[in-house]
Amino acid sequence: QKGTLRAYYASVSFVDALVGKILTALEATGQRDDTIVIFTSDHGYHLGEHDFWAKVSLRDESAGVPLIISVPGKKPAVCHSLTELLDLYPTVASLCGLEVQERLQGKDISRMLDDPAHTVREMAFSVAPARKGFLLREEKWAYIQYGEDAAGGIELFDTKKDPGQFDNLAAKTRFAPVVARYQAQLAEKLKQVRNNDLERPATK
Repeated sequence: QKGTLRAYYASVSFVDALVGKILTALEATGQRDDTIVIFTSDHGYHLGEHDFWAKVSLRDESAGVPLIISVPGKKPAVCHSLTELLDLYPTVASLCGLEVQERLQGKDISRMLDDPAHTVREMAFSVAPARKGFLLREEKWAYIQYGEDAAGGIELFDTKKDPGQFDNLAAKTRFAPVVARYQAQLAEKLKQVRNNDLERPATK
């Protein structure tokens, strides 16, 4: 495990150095004031929490990602709204003055750059295909379901009282209404994400 930690911290240091090189190059070539820079990742990384290592769960350590957006002319700020990586394309399109197509499932989050208190999403959705897991993450609750029929189990965490996500409340009777609400919301969410144009014939 020590080797894994050393490799992780070495990777973080390496990425930090490379980001510095990119920003320095933009400054040196006079492109910094014309360039949007986004720093993010496709997943988080467990470092032993819950006896997990790497990107193996839908807990916050694995499902959460960094998101830093630097836009010329915008002041630094910290935003707390939930977002999804799907939101990056419509956001960049909007910032570049391009038309944001209505068919996109992502949301334009560029308003957050002027109003850090702006809420983009009340709930974020994430998927772990290998584990057939689905996450619905709100400010207070994290709902994780394994299998569309929940055959692999359900987890429910109160992230305000239990930020480490150790106490699974899903089987406790008093939380049955919360579980039922999320099961219905997940079923509806899966219908929405499958309502896309990937299988539609191309138009001339």
